[in-house]
Amino acid sequence: MFVSISAFFRVLFAQCLSNTIDLKACITFSLTALSVYVLDRSFDFNSYKEIAIAIAFALAASLIYPCCSYIPPLALFIGFMYSKGIRGLRLKRGYGIKNIVTATTWGTIIAFFSKIDVHIIAFFTLKSFIITVLNDIKDLKDDLEMGIKTIPAILGNRTLQFLIVVNIILHLIVLTWLPLPCYLLSLLISFYAIKKINPKLAQAEFLPQSILLISTE
Repeated sequence: MFVSISAFFRVLFAQCLSNTIDLKACITFSLTALSVYVLDRSFDFNSYKEIAIAIAFALAASLIYPCCSYIPPLALFIGFMYSKGIRGLRLKRGYGIKNIVTATTWGTIIAFFSKIDVHIIAFFTLKSFIITVLNDIKDLKDDLEMGIKTIPAILGNRTLQFLIVVNIILHLIVLTWLPLPCYLLSLLISFYAIKKINPKLAQAEFLPQSILLISTE
């Protein structure tokens, strides 16, 4: 549910920034993100029931937003290639590949459900990238046991320094684009989340951001 709620407010925040609020699109993205997450978990536990639930969420997302009905199945397919793959071709690989794939996919889809804008793509792609790396820090032991060379496995103690650099670059990109209150909130939460290695805090940022923008309109 946390993944679903966070996804809803990511798109809502992006829509507030581009003045194109569409709650159906927010719900669609929320269910799409949930379907991909459930699919990934299903392969961890070899659960066919969860695979069926993931497909059901994707179909529900397509029905809610029929004009873009192909997006949820496409995201689910990318999720399948990420988690399981076909004949050895798997996107959940090391050396930052899985982080780039995940971040780019979500950043692009968020922009699609709000407004295709280079700043929206860059902002949410880099935010998602930071979140995925923070999650990798939490999962470092399991990833090493599976032989996945994640960014934390490669950089070790320098991982947080790397994320700080990425975060600085992100906020330089959106310096003149993001409204000042949102910019300061983003800067504060992201640096604190990196310091505390707290990916959930980084994901939760978009709820207060959305409320902030809506309340000031």
